[in-house]
Amino acid sequence: MEERLQGLRELGFADSVELTQPLRSEAEARQWRERWYRAELPFASDGVVLRQGQRPNGERWIAEPPSWAAAWKYPPRQALAQVRAVQFQIGRTGRITPLLQLQPVELDGRRVSRVGLGSLQRWQALDIRPGDQVAVALAGLTIPRLDGVVWRSQQRGTLAIPDPAAHHPLSCWRPTPGCESQFAARQQWLSGKQGLALPGVGAGTWEKLRLQGLLDWLELQESELAKRPGFGQRSAANLHGSFASARQRSFQQWLRALGLPPSGSAPLQGDWETLAARDAADWDAYGGIGPTRAAQLAAFFRHPEVLHLREQLQRAGVAGF
Repeated sequence: MEERLQGLRELGFADSVELTQPLRSEAEARQWRERWYRAELPFASDGVVLRQGQRPNGERWIAEPPSWAAAWKYPPRQALAQVRAVQFQIGRTGRITPLLQLQPVELDGRRVSRVGLGSLQRWQALDIRPGDQVAVALAGLTIPRLDGVVWRSQQRGTLAIPDPAAHHPLSCWRPTPGCESQFAARQQWLSGKQGLALPGVGAGTWEKLRLQGLLDWLELQESELAKRPGFGQRSAANLHGSFASARQRSFQQWLRALGLPPSGSAPLQGDWETLAARDAADWDAYGGIGPTRAAQLAAFFRHPEVLHLREQLQRAGVAGF
């Protein structure tokens, strides 16, 4: 440790050297932590790190938190906020995430106006409604986090709660009532970097197009795009060029964009017919795929909406379909 600190000093990192102290007891650790928690520092901090003076040879390091160091975080600051609304966002795979819209509050210099609850089950356990007051903190100094319900409103308003049974990896391929959120998530995944990586195509693009099918844009001409609200000649030309580039994406990239479940070590070479011929037992034989995932993969290639998408891709001349 002394050698490393000397090296830091020679590189000009004097603050790091001055703020590294040897410890002989747990009491000393508490004293330094409390001192730095209250005192002014030349940088923002969220805690201290306790570490051994020596560490194992680098050959023994593994991809997990080190055994020779531990972070001792400061207690997070909290703020009291009133819930204005409760929204339920539905992701591409059907996961439902409750989101609390808050009366904005200031927390450690940040304006917090919403906080996610992580899962529908957590919201059901807490039963948070508009008018309730909740305690929020910042996780990692940046991400709003719900710490608990402080006060419940006497008026328990009714909410439109999505049915978990109606949302799953093969639901909502069209923006029918109740499917708007999941369909929008499918569109964003399709055009995002994890999908086709279409330049200049994001959530705002899909909102303006208001398409009724996931791949209806494949058939849009530049002149049609220019007539749509929110698009001019230049933006229509750029968007048409971006859409045209999708036809050159690989078969494997298209499968990911459409939402193929994670396929482990299973090879995805060949074409649609080759992969569709596999049943659940065939998929299960590959590493990284269990019975549940194998059944999902087999169902993906047989779902009527997915087969309709395949027909659209065939007409568009996309290789592999």
